[in-house]
Amino acid sequence: MFDETELFALYLDNELFDKHVELECPFRSVKEYFRVVGSCDGLICLSDDYDTFTDTIIIWNPSVRRSVTLPKPQFPYTSQGACLMGFGCDAFNNDYKVVRIVYQYNSPDDHNYRVPPNVEVYSLSTGTWRNLGVAAPTYIVYNFFALPAFVNGAVHWVASDRGDKGSFHNLVAAFDMKDEVFRDIMMPDGVAKTEVLKLSVSVLGTSLALVQYEKIWQSEYCWVWMMEEYGVAESWTRLFTVDMREGMRKVVGFQRNNEVLLSARVRGLISYAPNTQRTVYLGIHGTNRSFYVDNYVESLVLLKGNRALYAANSCDDGEGESCVHAEEDGTEKQQ
Repeated sequence: MFDETELFALYLDNELFDKHVELECPFRSVKEYFRVVGSCDGLICLSDDYDTFTDTIIIWNPSVRRSVTLPKPQFPYTSQGACLMGFGCDAFNNDYKVVRIVYQYNSPDDHNYRVPPNVEVYSLSTGTWRNLGVAAPTYIVYNFFALPAFVNGAVHWVASDRGDKGSFHNLVAAFDMKDEVFRDIMMPDGVAKTEVLKLSVSVLGTSLALVQYEKIWQSEYCWVWMMEEYGVAESWTRLFTVDMREGMRKVVGFQRNNEVLLSARVRGLISYAPNTQRTVYLGIHGTNRSFYVDNYVESLVLLKGNRALYAANSCDDGEGESCVHAEEDGTEKQQ
């Protein structure tokens, strides 16, 4: 017998990965589970869009047990296209925003995406969606089941600019939350010409990171790149190789000590030390696509009406250890 539950918890970012507290999620998915779009300043953005086409998007502060359900977006998302979202803070304007990118197929028989896509932004301070129109990128943002990375005030995705006669080059698409514009970040030369579905973005410390997989599915290795100086393409550095031959599926995130958190086909979440290749099974189980890991700081962001007022409050345990927010969705516990 299997009991499927949706769990959110905070774990201390230390060697033992101790559980700090389990979060009580008051929401119920209409399909499988909520997908975490992102987290920032103690807020978590959830979307009930796993394998379905609902428009339910929620910004949730579990520390103060308050949430805001966003109004229906302007652009519908149907099976005839694809939808990507990102969440982050606009520190300059003391605001929190959701950016939503919607692609449509060229036609029912032509499943290439029409560009530019429709782009809209939700602002928590106004409580409304706005169509960005001319700000939409002319390339395709790919890997719709991979998470974006919020760093340096921008949300980042892997993208590919397709030219004539099959030519292409990959890049990182960055959406600036303050200026509400897209910016292009070039990838390392060798990575820019690989298959785009082998790539994903992440955050390592306070830097933008890029994960390059050996294969699209069931890779035996992947390589982790870090951008040492934000926005400077020449500063991309390949840091290390991750051995994934023990059933690892994908990189979920990184700990403060630069150890890699990976999801595994059978054993759940794994911590991997690149220098020694030591693996630790953390006892956190869930479906491969459901894991979400990010740094989390408890806050008193007050979601009242459409205003965001906040006073940050660290979730340190007194020993200077930060917290990592982890989601286990569709967890199967044998009984």
